[in-house]
Amino acid sequence: MKTQTIDGQLLRKMFEYGAKNLELNKKTVDELNVFPVPDGDTGTNMSLTFANSVGELQKISAVSLYSVAKTASSGALIGARGNSGVILSQLLRGLAEGCKDKEVLDAEGLGRAVRAAADAAYKAVMKPTEGTILTVAREMAEYAMAHLTDFDNLEDYAAAILDQGRDALRRTPEMLPVLKEAGVVDSGGQGLIFILEGAYKALTNEELAQEVELNLSDRERFVDDSGMRPEDITFGYCTEFIVKDAADADENELREYLNTIGDCVLVIKDDDIIKVHVHTDHPGKAFEKGLSCGPLTRMKVDNMREMLGAPEEGAEAEAAPEEKKPYGFVAVSPGEGLTRIFEDLGVDRVISGGQTMNPSTQDFLDEIKRINAEHIFLFPNNGNIIMAANQAQAISEENIHVIPTKTIPQCVTAMLAFEADQDWEANDAAMKEAITTVKTGEITFAVRDTKINGLKIAKDDIIGLYGGEIVVKGDDVGTVAKELLEKMVDEDSELISIYYGADITEEDAEAMAGDLEEVFDECDIEVNEGAQPLYYYIVSVE
Repeated sequence: MKTQTIDGQLLRKMFEYGAKNLELNKKTVDELNVFPVPDGDTGTNMSLTFANSVGELQKISAVSLYSVAKTASSGALIGARGNSGVILSQLLRGLAEGCKDKEVLDAEGLGRAVRAAADAAYKAVMKPTEGTILTVAREMAEYAMAHLTDFDNLEDYAAAILDQGRDALRRTPEMLPVLKEAGVVDSGGQGLIFILEGAYKALTNEELAQEVELNLSDRERFVDDSGMRPEDITFGYCTEFIVKDAADADENELREYLNTIGDCVLVIKDDDIIKVHVHTDHPGKAFEKGLSCGPLTRMKVDNMREMLGAPEEGAEAEAAPEEKKPYGFVAVSPGEGLTRIFEDLGVDRVISGGQTMNPSTQDFLDEIKRINAEHIFLFPNNGNIIMAANQAQAISEENIHVIPTKTIPQCVTAMLAFEADQDWEANDAAMKEAITTVKTGEITFAVRDTKINGLKIAKDDIIGLYGGEIVVKGDDVGTVAKELLEKMVDEDSELISIYYGADITEEDAEAMAGDLEEVFDECDIEVNEGAQPLYYYIVSVE
């Protein structure tokens, strides 16, 4: 007998199966990234977001339809990572609204909930782009409403809605030229289909292809440090991560290196993954060494002195100020050198992350709580993090203002434009204006073969990005840097700033700057240590 209604218990199972099916297939989604750059982990972002929903469901005993839907929505809302994760959280928010005041969902209730989910996601995006996860959700919703009473049972109706979603996903390259050129479907849309396929299996009482363990809270620790005393702390940052696809990696070499930069080292290898825990003063160095073994996930850094109420090294613990200061700042940084630059500019709290690790909404909320200020500005510093920052702004009860920085140089320019004696509206306007004046370029390597923007790119080619587009390729970092800057510098340009990455020495960066001075002799050139992973250089022109 086919299922005719969905109650809270079944909906909970559908969420769990959806999360597990996405976890099984997240690598496939990650590989659909249009640009062949070492980031764009859409599958990972969506999986972490949805796993947070399931993790929150495990904390409640209530099984009413709305309580399950609302709890899953709340979990996704605070756990959202990347634009795809934020959109997914909004889909769940709309679904929860569609479950309100209902004990079960029949076919008509399911159709209206699907419509509410798509509507909520579209409303959350200022400029919706067709050919994305939004299109897949919208077309399913339109089909659901057009066939609201055409099916005799809920299972067949759900199957038809899912088929419409698959068809919409198949057609996304026809709607978005960049997908067609790269020969892929939309990654977010594919992630959504994997979730719904898992949910449908729960609805029809089928089993998943294989068992899968979910990391139900990426905030859970590998090692319990709660018993530590402040005086036991030698190295200040508890750093944890998992290395994936590490079957051939030497865990002993990794362990030996970590012992040179910290203590409390734990390196456990299980088949093709390595779990790592270390206390260190240089989390970035730990991540870089981990990257030499394979791609990273579940990266986490905690300041233990702050957590345990211990004074920072070389300083007495300060009492929290009784009065709020006028302004506070939170910025996302992918490298230790960039973090130091931000701190020198007056940034109060820095979130580790960026291209390779998109912070969650909760990460922003955690740092907001640590700042005692009347107005707090957030700098996401990556186009894929802006929506999470906006979501934190909507949730927080503080006066939060998001400066929509997509790059590191934009953040630097914005902070330089800040004036402490101006009111927040004037500073908000000045900083948003300032970020439009800086041009940003990035130099990295291709992780796969592709063709994009008329360039035929091979795996491991050096590539230069400008304005988010790949515009240069080559086999030499210095040559690509010069050709990239030739596209960025014009007659009004005065300053070129270079931020060198973790794989570049200061000597090499200075030598490249010397070569560039001969080509761009009308511009001042400054060199800064960024220590960002994977990106050899970040450059800006003003």
